Amino acid sequence: MKIEDLLTRFQWEQIPNSTGRFTLSKSEASLSIEDLLDSDEVQIKQYPSAHPEEVIHVVELEDGGLISYQRKDKTYIHTLNSENMFKRKQWELGIISFSPRQMPENPED
Repeated sequence: MKIEDLLTRFQWEQIPNSTGRFTLSKSEASLSIEDLLDSDEVQIKQYPSAHPEEVIHVVELEDGGLISYQRKDKTYIHTLNSENMFKRKQWELGIISFSPRQMPENPED
């Protein structure tokens, strides 16, 4: 699954002052991650949040990823991120332990 698949199926808004980050319209906050993805072929990982009333859900896509914040009331804030922004946001949330800036541009196998 790619970012474009989700961009065309739902109403996303670019996050101000960022390139490659989008948020799902607030009118769709009740949609679960499973509803958004509509696929059993992607893995959804869960992480604790610094905010005790939230859980963070992370889905890696072919060209970026989805980071969703589930609130205590079962509503969500869904963010869709380009590959660089996806890694950067995971680092900011403490999900990955290295800065994306430390990664080589084209890592060799």
